Amino acid sequence: MRSFLALAGSALLLAAGTAAGPDALAADKGAAGTWQRLLKLRTTASVMHTTAHPDDEHGGMLALMSRAVGARVSLLTLTRGEAGDNAIGPELFDALGLIRTEELLLADRYYGVDQQYFTTAIDYGFSKRLDEALEKWGRENVLRDMVRVIRMERPFVLVSRFQGNERDGHGNHQAAGLLTQEAYRVAGDATVFPEQIRDGLHPWQPLKLYMGGVRESEDWTLRLDTNAYSPSLGDTYARFARIGLSFQRSQNGGRVAEPPRPAFTHYKRLAARVPAPDKEDSLLAGIDTTIPGLFRAIGRPAPAGAGDLLAAIDGHAQDAVRAFSMADPSASVPALARGLQATRTAIEKLADADAAHLLRIKEQQFQDAINTALGVELYAIADVPGPLVAGQRVSVDVVLTNHGTATLENPQVSLDAPAAWNATGHSTFDSGLRQNAGLRATLTFVVPRDAPPTRPYFERDSIGDARYRIRDAAQMFRPAAAPPVGVVARYQVAGAVVEARSVARRREPHVPYGDELRELMIVPSVAINVQRAPAIVPLGGTANAVEARIELLNNGAAHHGLLTLRLPQGWMSAPERAAFEFARAGERATFSFRVAPAAVAAREYRIDAVATVDGHDYTEGYDVIEHRDLETRYLYHPASMNVRGIDVKIAPKLKVGYVMGIGDEVPAGIAQLGASVTLLGEADLARGDLRQFDAIVTGTRAYAVRDDLKTYNRRLLDYVKDGGNLIVLYNTQELVPNEFAPYPGVLTARAEEVSEEDSPVEILAPAHRVLTTPNTITAADFNGWVEQRGSKFWSEWDRAYTPIIATHDVGQPSQRGGWLMADYGKGHYTYFAYAFHRQLPYGVPGAYRILANLLSLGK
Repeated sequence: MRSFLALAGSALLLAAGTAAGPDALAADKGAAGTWQRLLKLRTTASVMHTTAHPDDEHGGMLALMSRAVGARVSLLTLTRGEAGDNAIGPELFDALGLIRTEELLLADRYYGVDQQYFTTAIDYGFSKRLDEALEKWGRENVLRDMVRVIRMERPFVLVSRFQGNERDGHGNHQAAGLLTQEAYRVAGDATVFPEQIRDGLHPWQPLKLYMGGVRESEDWTLRLDTNAYSPSLGDTYARFARIGLSFQRSQNGGRVAEPPRPAFTHYKRLAARVPAPDKEDSLLAGIDTTIPGLFRAIGRPAPAGAGDLLAAIDGHAQDAVRAFSMADPSASVPALARGLQATRTAIEKLADADAAHLLRIKEQQFQDAINTALGVELYAIADVPGPLVAGQRVSVDVVLTNHGTATLENPQVSLDAPAAWNATGHSTFDSGLRQNAGLRATLTFVVPRDAPPTRPYFERDSIGDARYRIRDAAQMFRPAAAPPVGVVARYQVAGAVVEARSVARRREPHVPYGDELRELMIVPSVAINVQRAPAIVPLGGTANAVEARIELLNNGAAHHGLLTLRLPQGWMSAPERAAFEFARAGERATFSFRVAPAAVAAREYRIDAVATVDGHDYTEGYDVIEHRDLETRYLYHPASMNVRGIDVKIAPKLKVGYVMGIGDEVPAGIAQLGASVTLLGEADLARGDLRQFDAIVTGTRAYAVRDDLKTYNRRLLDYVKDGGNLIVLYNTQELVPNEFAPYPGVLTARAEEVSEEDSPVEILAPAHRVLTTPNTITAADFNGWVEQRGSKFWSEWDRAYTPIIATHDVGQPSQRGGWLMADYGKGHYTYFAYAFHRQLPYGVPGAYRILANLLSLGK
């Protein structure tokens, strides 16, 4: 295993190297980008910001520190936000975590974040208690992760978004605040988590600790105006950061809010290892962040000769600033090249590990500044239509372009891939690369037969797990899976050897927005996708056979094979096996097996699908996580299907209309019960015959995203009045009961929720027909729920509504507004805020039994 010191170095190189590729923002290219690179050269300042979830971060503060001060900025986000809602699609849990990771990485570009880290903790849902978070995650586990990241990154200043108390609200927030303070105290102690020291890390004590969330009326140490204007950005730092925040669309729908002027953020200093005044004007107050002051900053006596070495670096950096020209940013390159050489000399001669760490960062910053000043572009585009498969031979068109006035001597490009990939290539440019000239090369490689798929390095066995298991320790704490292949360019300028790096990509058409560039990733030659939600078999039913629908996706060349099922003892399928044959990559085939269980009890059974090609068994499939502006990711899962026997009855031959909201799998759950489901569009709501439906259900947050639902809501109420059955699932405050429900009520923007999935349930209306027919519902039907009970409960309601159950989190008053029912005319209206959209995909029996009763009401 590589040491974590080596890991940290490679992570820095990767993060910085993409600046020469297609990832950099326009604001980080050209003269403006060069100026920002020069700001970072003049200082050793570094700040780490800690949060609990993506979108918690103080983006304005990060942008100010990175883009105005020039500090190296890192962001440590404990979780990937897996348990949030999704405003852009049906993905939840781990799939949503991958989306929110990519959204945060895109936002980071605007913030100016140099390195993004995550821990192994998982967002398990909204939590009101600190002790719940510490219990689910394991206090020691998260602290260990945080300390390791601090020792890898070695920031001067630690800034906690949260305070570690009830002010933070969310239990995950409180844990992030508390554990940041603990990590600050122990990261410098070699006896704490000594295995990290054995891995090659060094103890590191940050010099200062701050917490956010402080009000102006409280005891604050520092007030920052993050809405100050940046001439190089042509915008304020806070507003530029909020553009980045708006890309976290799964949470905010893409909204950009205008920050106030000024936009003050207040912080309280909790600890300091350097003298600092009671009121400060900078997070770095009291720290010597000059290059010559490096050893003073890290608290070490400077070794002999260190002063001259560091002064030389600083002098060249200052010369580069003085030489900078908006008309010709490359005028700074000679001084930058001298600074790069001086930095490498200092690295060779100074043995101190902490100093070497800071100088390696400085070395990369000099290279970044040179590449940006020269307008160096490095593109590597593979001639492939889709992802890679084992055994595939690939050609990569690489173009290195110099837009600067200085000539690049001895330019060369090569693939950054393991030796087993047999990477080869040839250059078509043998002389120096002058201004606006490009070097073009065609490089090839062969994906080894045993190359594993490109997948997240973190995984969990169950949705109930609150921490990830690490599949590949070499990638630990990276934001996402490492790309399998990249490209590196090397050249000489003004006597210094400089590198630029980029990730190899492929073009993918995205009509009508043109081609998009996607990272090269490896997938299996054959992927098997099986219905993910459990198949529901009602106990005592006459037709217990289930259909197993299996899709095969061919990613490789032409081949043929057999698809079979591995069944529980005594079960049978028709057919027993199915032959398949593919002629080209991209072909799909769908197969249907009718599986007859020998007997079904009230438990879960597993069916595995296996595709055999040339003696090799394929047993995995994947979901493609793909959204505009985000890198495509693949979430792998076993090619298996669960069958759950449930004691559930439902009225026969029900027809259900479903108004989809932000996306959920509730319609599939309804179909599992045996009802037919029709998704209702605007035309159906406007003029369709709603009377044909025995029940109509509005889905998760439908009133937030379906204007047509609000426009034609009166027709739904008339449907109820004429004898219909309308079930309104969990909605945010866009559902205004006084406008859209039959009787008055109140649903506030900060509506109550019950986050503890095992909260006690009290039956309030045991005789109500929804609890007795066709299934007898008791508190036991709320056993085994996942992630949460429900959210967005009404706080007030008319006497015409009947509350059906009550529940509450620890320390919370009893909540009765999550399941309300009313007769309206001849029909029935239900507001149901309990989390069907989370329970049904995981086969929670009680959720199916309650849903069956709601759909069967009046039938």
